[in-house]
Amino acid sequence: MMRELPFSSLPTSLPQGERSVAGDTLTYSARPELVEGRKLLCRGLRQTQPERLRIFQRFPHRGSALIVAMLVAALAAAVAVTLIAGEQRWLAGVEAQRDHAQAQALADAGVQWARLILVQDAALDNNAVHLKQSWAYPLPPTPIENGLIEGRITDLQGRFNLNNLLPDSSTKRVDFDRFNRLCNQQGIDSRARQTLFAYYNVDTQKPAPSTSALNKPPALPPIFDLGDVNLPAAAMSKLASHLVALPEPTPLNVNTADRDTLRAAFADISDDDLNKIMADRDKHPFYSLTDFRRRLPPNARLSADEGLGVSSGYFLVTVRARQGNARSQAQALLHLSADRWPEIVWKTVE
Repeated sequence: MMRELPFSSLPTSLPQGERSVAGDTLTYSARPELVEGRKLLCRGLRQTQPERLRIFQRFPHRGSALIVAMLVAALAAAVAVTLIAGEQRWLAGVEAQRDHAQAQALADAGVQWARLILVQDAALDNNAVHLKQSWAYPLPPTPIENGLIEGRITDLQGRFNLNNLLPDSSTKRVDFDRFNRLCNQQGIDSRARQTLFAYYNVDTQKPAPSTSALNKPPALPPIFDLGDVNLPAAAMSKLASHLVALPEPTPLNVNTADRDTLRAAFADISDDDLNKIMADRDKHPFYSLTDFRRRLPPNARLSADEGLGVSSGYFLVTVRARQGNARSQAQALLHLSADRWPEIVWKTVE
């Protein structure tokens, strides 16, 4: 029967062959590498606790140095990641600013393009402005390198100019009647109208006095959204697409006026006659008021020629541009006059 031996009783050297211990026989391998391994094992097991303590005391910081080295490496890696992340944010910010600046430059260039288009069209048609000219066709979204651009030009004299109601306007009375007809078409009640008339100091009962007897109210600023006009929100939502506030009184362009605004220019006109006028001008624009009157249907009754025209001087330009992820919009009010480059009345670039 084999008996388990304590480690202290193991021999330091293991000869080949068999050895008897307390009557039992142990067999050792004769392979040299196994013999050497057993020798090392036996030598380590014989070390006492004091000996191990002395070894540790001789090299007390071997584990601490390794831990410190690992902590330093981890800290260096964290610092490197932080610096790289900060650099990436900085680069992203620089790229965003660059793209936004380029988008603004594109939008502003679109305004200059619109000025050139207006000058060319005015020279071709003897200053008549109509919807068959190139300015009337919007620029669709056009791809460019890393972005796109689109734009539109709107003839603001195709809308009713509220500043025609100012005391110094020569067509104040005629335009007052036209505005009333426009309000009737849109279902605007008299209370909302009176609020506006009070702002413009319009007396609805008396004929227009001389302008020297009036304290002229301040003109509306040249804005597009009519935010300074004191009209109820419901009334403004119906009238906004038909109204504009320009820096001075202007005639209504019969070539570009929308259906409702053009109807308000007539004291009496049927739907069929209005349709004929609209279809006729789409084929052949009006080049003078004489041409306009000559081509009217027999039953169409024009209230007056005052305040009407076939040309325009004020245009709204809207340009949108995208460069990368940056977007920009430019809007400008242009004033076109004869033999002059269109003047920028105001411009915004966002």
